[in-house]
Amino acid sequence: MESHIFRKIFVLFSYTAVIVSSLSSVGKFTMPALSLLGVIIFIISMTVASKIHSMFPKGKHNKPDDFEKLLTDGPYSYCRHPFYLSLIINQLSISLVLMSWLGSIVCLLLFPGWYALIKLEEKELIEYWGNRYLEYMDNVPTILPFIKRRR
Repeated sequence: MESHIFRKIFVLFSYTAVIVSSLSSVGKFTMPALSLLGVIIFIISMTVASKIHSMFPKGKHNKPDDFEKLLTDGPYSYCRHPFYLSLIINQLSISLVLMSWLGSIVCLLLFPGWYALIKLEEKELIEYWGNRYLEYMDNVPTILPFIKRRR
């Protein structure tokens, strides 16, 4: 399966899973400060995701050859998948806003899916960009900024 198809399916599935699980187990206790923090994180993560998405080519941006150049600056200088990081943080903020422990657990259970998506996408990026992407991989962490991992 090509990464853009898996991405669409997985992002839709992950948001549905987090929202449904969070709504089905809304916290019995309330902590307004924590919920407010969740709202702030939600807004910031959506703003960051939107800014990152604006770096993509207009219209089509499903495959590496849709891009004129390899994105390595701005947020891409901190981690190779800042868009996915912002979506993961956004999903975690949903369970925080709703004070849902089940939503938080579902977010954690989705990590293998995000990992599979990243690996599938990086395989395509290596095939298209070759050594340029391999060098980028050596210098920039996968998803957690400031945590470098050697291949």
